[in-house]
Amino acid sequence: MDRELLFPHESSGDYELLFPHDSGSSLHFLTNIVAQAEQEDTATSKKIYVPRDREQALETLMNDYFVDENPKFDEGTFRERFRMSKRLFLKTVADIESKFEWFQEGLDGRMKKSFVTLQKCTSAVKQLATGNPPDEYDEYLSMACRTSRECLEYFCNAIVILYGKEFLRGPTSHGVALLYNTHEEKHGIPGMLGSIDCTHFVWRMCPTSLRGQYMRGDHQYPTIMLEAVASNDLWFWHAFCGPPGSNNDINVLQQSPLFTDEKDVERAFDVLKAKWGILKRPARSRKSEKIRNVVYACMLLHNMIIKDDGNAISPVYIRDPPINPVIDDNVLPELHDASTHFRLRFDLVKHVDSTIHLDDEN
Repeated sequence: MDRELLFPHESSGDYELLFPHDSGSSLHFLTNIVAQAEQEDTATSKKIYVPRDREQALETLMNDYFVDENPKFDEGTFRERFRMSKRLFLKTVADIESKFEWFQEGLDGRMKKSFVTLQKCTSAVKQLATGNPPDEYDEYLSMACRTSRECLEYFCNAIVILYGKEFLRGPTSHGVALLYNTHEEKHGIPGMLGSIDCTHFVWRMCPTSLRGQYMRGDHQYPTIMLEAVASNDLWFWHAFCGPPGSNNDINVLQQSPLFTDEKDVERAFDVLKAKWGILKRPARSRKSEKIRNVVYACMLLHNMIIKDDGNAISPVYIRDPPINPVIDDNVLPELHDASTHFRLRFDLVKHVDSTIHLDDEN
């Protein structure tokens, strides 16, 4: 190929500088350029070791909050930053350490001591409270982004496993009686357990293949829904997180005059999102299961704080005695019997008709 076609504007002197040993082909020059680029890519792709002093970070954390005498920050500052009392936080740390090996202190691959449970739980709670990215506290906790991300994931799993059965339970007969009395006194509605509603969380990293399921016309981004029931003390009695955001809210509850006033569950949602900033930020995980665990962990911690502060209507978990189910073998065939079905329908129509005529006469 003619050199003038390759470099139409170069002079002979410039060409000699580019190809000092070339006999007329650009192959040698291009080969050198590719080799140099590969060498630079290899050099820049190597992971750079960042020295982190875990022991010094632990000492700083202890002096700031957890020493017995004269910590740098008082209880009020601790509660503002950790969203709970120091007593509750330390109890949670102890429970997690006793049950989950990942949080227990050990040795890493370099035979250096790993982070202690206190450091790992602090990283997770601060991420939940602020919603900041995992590397936000690298300077303070000396913890890499990956380790912080793992702390959040394992912490939420631990909270759900340890406390889900008690703090996201359905009300027992003891709790039902207390809820009935409180809500009748507060709202004037007898037989009220709580209020139900739905809220949405933005899913920032929703996979493209799932965006159609999690998009809705009135939301700009994909969302995951949370359905919950809350009582007047803002305690969550029921939670169902994970349905695609394309689903509609419960239209009957939105239009019913019974719920024209602000519902307890809406106040509970507001407090939940204000307390745990991660719920206000777009979710970074690509898996809905991890997002669900984060939401459940925040709700469990929310209920635990209500109980710890002494504001729960039914703080004591009194289990109902087991009841042996009574099974009648004749029930199922009777439900499937056609003559029984038509007889029941006739009786219902007759009852409704008599009720209408009675109202007209009055």
